[in-house]
Amino acid sequence: MVSYMLKRAKNLISAGCLLGCLAAGTLSAQDFKARAAAILSTGPFAGAQLSVVFASALDGAVLYSRAPGLPLVPASTAKLATSAAALMRLTTDFHFNTAFLMRKEERGQKKLSVLVWRGTGDPSLSGRGRASLNEIFEVWADSLAALGVNKVKRLVLDGRYFEAPAVHPSWPDREMSYWYQAETSAIAFNDNCVDLEFRPAAKPGRRPEIILTPEIGYLKVKNKAVTGAPGSRFTLDYSREPGTNTVTFSGSIPIGRNRRDYVAVHDPARLAAEALKRAWKKKGIKVSSIVPWEKAGLKEEDLAPAFDWNSQPLAELVKVVNTNSQNLYAEHILKALAKEAAGRGAFDAGTELVGNFLAAAGIGREQFNLADGSGLSLENRFTAAGLVKLLVYMHGTPLFPVYYGSLATAKKRMKGDPLAEGMRLKRGTVGPARNLAGYLHSASGKLYAFAVLVNAPGLDRPAVDEGIDELCLAAAHYLP
Repeated sequence: MVSYMLKRAKNLISAGCLLGCLAAGTLSAQDFKARAAAILSTGPFAGAQLSVVFASALDGAVLYSRAPGLPLVPASTAKLATSAAALMRLTTDFHFNTAFLMRKEERGQKKLSVLVWRGTGDPSLSGRGRASLNEIFEVWADSLAALGVNKVKRLVLDGRYFEAPAVHPSWPDREMSYWYQAETSAIAFNDNCVDLEFRPAAKPGRRPEIILTPEIGYLKVKNKAVTGAPGSRFTLDYSREPGTNTVTFSGSIPIGRNRRDYVAVHDPARLAAEALKRAWKKKGIKVSSIVPWEKAGLKEEDLAPAFDWNSQPLAELVKVVNTNSQNLYAEHILKALAKEAAGRGAFDAGTELVGNFLAAAGIGREQFNLADGSGLSLENRFTAAGLVKLLVYMHGTPLFPVYYGSLATAKKRMKGDPLAEGMRLKRGTVGPARNLAGYLHSASGKLYAFAVLVNAPGLDRPAVDEGIDELCLAAAHYLP
């Protein structure tokens, strides 16, 4: 029934009214209002809470709205606020700095009693966009070798830049194993996850192979999963025991169906240090032990810089936030914003700053409530009116090219319609929410900002996506 109603709505738009209006030359905002009403009355939206706004990106004039002031769960569309506030306050040229420090009196020596790894939350210490997972560690080894060092007695991890908690209290405990709920940490590595590859055995009933990357013994694996018959359901899942790195795998993976995934680790700074230790060993530098700053007994005045590393600029990092929708990046940027602007690298300090930014942009406090930076918390709220006002505000700033460029294209949506090329999108999905916000160009070339928030338990997500796509295409074709 849902599929039928969607097809009926689609046919009504594209084969009937749209072609008729094109022939008559009468496409207008009024036509879009009628089309929007028809689309939003179809099966996937029935019974759902909706907040929808389409407005001119130039002056904010609203062309269509439905319950514009209804606060709903924004999911990852909340990243639009986090990234905007960070770009505005930290600037596009902000870099996460990673510093290594040694004792002053040991400069020039081959063996160091202490090397401090001081992190500020760089989320990009990974293989993303690089030749290998350990590429950065190898570059750091070369920097240390250039100082003549070949042995470190104690590698001290200084992660004080961020405050506890590492995960937001409102995030569901049952999902702490998954990549999208990775712990925040001032020293991070590989999105604070271990990569997983599942390979079924040759015969049903046997244990599948579970390949870990990096494989450094950081996880304790309990493999209770089985290989299923060809064509059987994939039910393989995993769970990490709270406060540990013991991961139990269960369920079934059918023969002929490999799959990749990621498990979030506990104490990711230690994961980073263990991976670095092994990478440096291959480069001829031995690390004897790893200790946290709190147990090292060091004094700041005894230390001097050894070398440091800067991340890509924030202008590049926000692309991973808004295109990839990488939650860890969003939360680390939120905490860095809080640390730099308020002196506390904490969730609450970060969301307060984002809220202040939104208020300064003319968005009323009743239009939003933010608990985190990624939109993962079900405590987050945003109205479509608030999101669109944010998008309109950013259009009027010098940051707009960077902000617009950070959003995802519509290349995997909109069924290949040529006007989809003029769209930049931020999708949001969590629990009961399936949302889309961003910018689109009409056939005349005018730019519009929009937000479509859909909240309901048990949403048919593919059907909702198809309906939202039809709505956006109708806007692109009908709006002046």
